Amino acid sequence: MTIEQYLYRLCRNIFYERFDWRKYLTTRSYFGRDLCVTPLHVSYGQIGYTIHFPCSRDPMPELAYDWEMNELTIDEENWQKWLADEDEEDDDSEDATPE
Repeated sequence: MTIEQYLYRLCRNIFYERFDWRKYLTTRSYFGRDLCVTPLHVSYGQIGYTIHFPCSRDPMPELAYDWEMNELTIDEENWQKWLADEDEEDDDSEDATPE
């Protein structure tokens, strides 16, 4: 599973409330990669959580889910746009032919 496929699966599970973030307050494996959740707090309580990958060999972005605003981001960018940009970059590199 590529990083993009992994992030897509994780984001879909978060978006459809299938990701049990409480299980990952300490580092645990999620589909073969270790991840850890940190709750997001403001003055009036918790509004979401961030997900980071402390033991990853590959550089992994940080995910944040704000359930108050119903907003899921990857590196502070909308998750769908971030994943779409990755797909476009892959398509561009495949279309490039050396001259």
